[in-house]
Amino acid sequence: MESKTDEKYQDKPNAEIDEKDRAILAELRRDGGLSEQKLAKKTGIPMTTVHNRLVKLKRNNVITQYTVRLDFAKLGQPITAYVLVKAAPQADQQKLMEHIATLPNIFEVAMITGEFDILVKARVASMTALNELIVQNLRKQKAVNETRTLISYKTEELSGMG
Repeated sequence: MESKTDEKYQDKPNAEIDEKDRAILAELRRDGGLSEQKLAKKTGIPMTTVHNRLVKLKRNNVITQYTVRLDFAKLGQPITAYVLVKAAPQADQQKLMEHIATLPNIFEVAMITGEFDILVKARVASMTALNELIVQNLRKQKAVNETRTLISYKTEELSGMG
């Protein structure tokens, strides 16, 4: 049975997230494969409430999908690089961003503020592969004016509500 607290969150597309929701989301960020029973145990929230909250969070598109966290070194992509891209003056930045997202080994593309226009997160097998991605793919685009590459020494996935 739902509590009155749970009822007030149903069918509200912009419902506020409370501490129970935050606790559930924090545990799911640590392990997206947790069952409702394990979520209830870890959060101290009754299982029925956990179930109802998950339904609400999915319906309101707070939770859009469950994913896995991969060990990219074991998958042959031990190098993580962030590439700053400055678009050419008349370039369509949205189209450039969409094109970059289709390139192999690209894991995230964001339009940003500041001196550069786009931030790209890439994972590659080697420096040779990174060079090919940047020199052969990015820099040859007429819409790209300049790139700057930052190589990550170590990446730590964060858990919790950030």
